[in-house]
Amino acid sequence: MNKEQEQQIVDYYSTADKYIRSKLHSNAHQSVFTKENDKYQWLVLEQKSQNQVEVRQTDNHGTITARDNYELTRNIPKCVGVERLCEGANMQIPFTADEINLIYQFGEKSKAETCASLSAILPQIKDSDTRHIVNSTLKKLNALSEETCAELTATTKRRKITERDHSIRARLEKAKEQSKQPIVAERKKHRTNTKGKGDMDL
Repeated sequence: MNKEQEQQIVDYYSTADKYIRSKLHSNAHQSVFTKENDKYQWLVLEQKSQNQVEVRQTDNHGTITARDNYELTRNIPKCVGVERLCEGANMQIPFTADEINLIYQFGEKSKAETCASLSAILPQIKDSDTRHIVNSTLKKLNALSEETCAELTATTKRRKITERDHSIRARLEKAKEQSKQPIVAERKKHRTNTKGKGDMDL
């Protein structure tokens, strides 16, 4: 994990109180970030393999409230697993990619607003699979605390917007490169034709 990838991941979880890298707790296998004047709220990025990183976030009691997994790609880190702490129980709730997409699309500032937004689309859904995904998302969100739900929504939106913007930039750069190719090919063709005519004249 290079510094750019590390900072990109940290930015997803940063709120008004920014995380600061802890030289004391960081080592070759993990990077630890803490908040100023708070010894319990940590963000830990642990390198599990060459291309896998686990991110753990703790609350102001030192309890792990978030556990996410990222795959390091050449572009930006790709989130491949999301878990959040169930309120009142010592267990993590896993969210699927479809559920995360729903949170990105319909997530609001509060848990009640997010759940109301998702509940509002249920009567319009005819597909049983989609209805199941929405109901599953609602059930999982209702099992989270207000703080954890708000963090999940904010983190998801920051990550998805970054991925979207990067994808748009990548597509624009690709289109720009492709638009140059016909011009280069045409110039080569023109030079070849000109050379051929010159040969004929001789």
